[in-house]
Amino acid sequence: MRNIKSIKIILFLFSVSILIPQTEETSVPPGGLESDGTSPTTSTTNDPVDGAEPLTEFQIALRLGNMEKAKELLFNAVKVNEENRKEFDRFNDINVKMNDGGRAMKNGQYEEAFSNYEVVVAEFPNFTEAVFSMGLAKFRLSDIESAVNYYRGALELNPDHEKARIAINNVVKNTFNDGNNAYRRGNLEGAMDLYHKVLTFDPTFTRAYYQIGVIETKRGNLSIAIDAYSQAINIDSTFYQGWFALGLAQNKYGNSSDALKSFQKAVEIDSTYAKAYSSMGDIYIKGRNYEMAIEVLNTAIAVQPNYSKPFISLGMVYMELDSLEMAKIHLEKGTSLDPKNGGAWVRLASVHNQLKDCESARIAAREATDRKKRFGAGWYELGIAEWCNGKGNKTAALNALEKAREDRSWRQMAEYEIDKIKNPAKYEE
Repeated sequence: MRNIKSIKIILFLFSVSILIPQTEETSVPPGGLESDGTSPTTSTTNDPVDGAEPLTEFQIALRLGNMEKAKELLFNAVKVNEENRKEFDRFNDINVKMNDGGRAMKNGQYEEAFSNYEVVVAEFPNFTEAVFSMGLAKFRLSDIESAVNYYRGALELNPDHEKARIAINNVVKNTFNDGNNAYRRGNLEGAMDLYHKVLTFDPTFTRAYYQIGVIETKRGNLSIAIDAYSQAINIDSTFYQGWFALGLAQNKYGNSSDALKSFQKAVEIDSTYAKAYSSMGDIYIKGRNYEMAIEVLNTAIAVQPNYSKPFISLGMVYMELDSLEMAKIHLEKGTSLDPKNGGAWVRLASVHNQLKDCESARIAAREATDRKKRFGAGWYELGIAEWCNGKGNKTAALNALEKAREDRSWRQMAEYEIDKIKNPAKYEE
């Protein structure tokens, strides 16, 4: 009689080995999770504890998802003690339920699949693969939050469960990409919701904090942005873009000393980060520390020769130092790299006017007014160039200066030049 029972066990275990594939891996492509729905298996290097009772070893193998080992140990447990046959029957039931769940998944019956897996977990709470399969079913039902919770549950049972880890990572990345797409469409509220959702899935996802900082900066919520950037770099202190963004927000918030430290940290991490050097230069220029400004701006040019901003900033420095030829060289280079920068064209026009090069000043001023139709500074410099100290076109000069008057910031200076042209005798020495 005992031999007949042993034969039945062997036949059952053979059927289990057919029903539960031992080598096929569940595919997890970048776009989402794919599963054939069969009872999943997880390869593991952790064998059950040697020397434990067979039934205890069986439970450990089941927890780790090592189904082949679990079958062997259950067979041994029944041989050692016939009372373990109850566990044998339970194991039979869960395999039936797991395979019922697998068929339901294949047929798109995800609610039914989940119910089958739920029954298994109720019977064997430490059965990692059943918990993971519940996550797959919830994912297919578009209940992403619940899916992630089950994936986490699988990892708590077996920290080496690579499929669960990959599944969570994919959910995080897909949600983050959805947030980026919403941001590109201008849906800042939707993007913000998605970035916060990313952090519920993975509180260490640096880029989500960074993007929250970007949006809060756009909204003018600089203190919140600073906090978001700070959280990003606290997680990853080598995230140099985070240090740079933090510096920009700090500078806008009026904290230039901390901003300078943040920019310095950025270039410590990436010594070729030209934007950080250039932003350091802006702070030095504002503080009239022109020597340091020239040093860091030249470094920015050295590491990125086609970056326009440090050339333009150096042009401003040399204008302040009355080194007009040097200012002209750098502004000409800056405008060649960024021809849409109306402010740079105005500065170049001003330098040409001061050097008495009226034709070059006229060309630069026209470039400025073409890009900024109501920019008084451009029209002012054009008026000066057209008049050319009395050698040019009076009508064209007055027309340009009248347009400059329309800009309240330039009204007083424009009116002064208009009066000089109309009443030259008042200004004769």
